[in-house]
Amino acid sequence: MLRLYISCAPADKPYLDTLLKWLGPLKEKYFLRIWHNPAPLPGAAVPYQWDAMLSNLEEAHIYLFLTSDQSLKAGYIQQEEVPRARAQYAEHGDRYVRIFPILVSPSRWEKHSGLAGFKPLGGSKTLAEWKTDESGYQLLVHRLEDVVQELRRNWMEEYHRIGLPIEAFSHPELPPPAAATLKPIPGWAGLVLLLVIFYMVTSWYLSGCAPRMYHLYAPESLPYQPLPERYFRENPMQPPEEVPPRPE
Repeated sequence: MLRLYISCAPADKPYLDTLLKWLGPLKEKYFLRIWHNPAPLPGAAVPYQWDAMLSNLEEAHIYLFLTSDQSLKAGYIQQEEVPRARAQYAEHGDRYVRIFPILVSPSRWEKHSGLAGFKPLGGSKTLAEWKTDESGYQLLVHRLEDVVQELRRNWMEEYHRIGLPIEAFSHPELPPPAAATLKPIPGWAGLVLLLVIFYMVTSWYLSGCAPRMYHLYAPESLPYQPLPERYFRENPMQPPEEVPPRPE
């Protein structure tokens, strides 16, 4: 499966959105996987999910750079995306990797970016100079389809040569499995759980905390003292004897 990476400055996002719509049929026909750099968060120097974006950048086969004055001012495009794309191109060569600038508006991209030497996909005419949007984007998609067909054929030959399956180029990529989510507890199960917790807490309190002075018994673990045993006299008490008066 061929992977396509699109680089775009935040100010040029309307052009990116239109390009993605035009690439829809091409994506369905050739099972392309298309990535693009997300816009940076307010106050951030790099886009959101920067590490994941760099991983996608290093796995692409076709690189499209929407060039304008705004893209020349984006540091992460000129310092990260362009050098990494050029490294992939230097490693695999023109047979397996392609880099194309797409001119959005007039700019000095040939002097102030690392894309000098790469031929623009739509020619020297910018998208802003086309009379209608359909003419410019239609030309881009037509030329890009020729590139996709050529790279797809080259990669399939390479996969066949090294013994890898080539079905990935003729089948869509399966989506990643969805993460398992916790299902809500039914109402009756929640009620039963509450009753069990109430029973356990009540049992613990009555057995270990509450004073059990009834039935003349107190637990040894509590500070209360047991009642004293009743004392039964062995000999019954006798009434006092009369004492005779003292003689005078």
